[in-house]
Amino acid sequence: MMTTRTIGALSIACLLTLAGCGSSGDQSREPAPTIERTNDRALAIQRFNDASRAHERGDHEKALELYKSSINADNTFFAAWNNMGQLMMDQKNYADAVSAFKVASDLQPSDPRPEYNIGLAYQTIGWGDESFNHFELALERDAKYLPALRGIVRSAEMLGRGDQVVREYIRSAMLRESDPQWRAYFERQRFRVEKTMEDEG
Repeated sequence: MMTTRTIGALSIACLLTLAGCGSSGDQSREPAPTIERTNDRALAIQRFNDASRAHERGDHEKALELYKSSINADNTFFAAWNNMGQLMMDQKNYADAVSAFKVASDLQPSDPRPEYNIGLAYQTIGWGDESFNHFELALERDAKYLPALRGIVRSAEMLGRGDQVVREYIRSAMLRESDPQWRAYFERQRFRVEKTMEDEG
């Protein structure tokens, strides 16, 4: 089962160089909200680490309060936006989750996780086109990012889409997948896509 990607509590040294500590556009998508910059990174890190601990122990109300406090201290803090979005999505607050992920995406243009998370939110509510587009944006950032490869193949199935582009995503996923259930799923999707391509001549 696909899950969103969160960022755990990190040391101050790591967070000051965040782009080097995590895993590694479509101009038509809605822009992230414009916000005035705040910058108290030390306080933001402290609140973020507290939020991460509350999140891990299941105290979601407290975690959300602390993620917001972290962002109030430094609203350029990518990890807080991303994790807050994940928490909101867990609470089925998809609209606010997507807004948070869009800010995170703009803050870290090379990280595939926010676009993957947006794709997952849309997939969860049954919007196949939007989910496919955002998984594709994630793969533009990192073509080997397996969660996005899984997601885009599932979105293609939702849409009944079977073409060479989807076939290439399936091939790429199968080269990287080790889970036997996912490998079996990709095999089924390969046959579906190839049959669709054959039928469409």
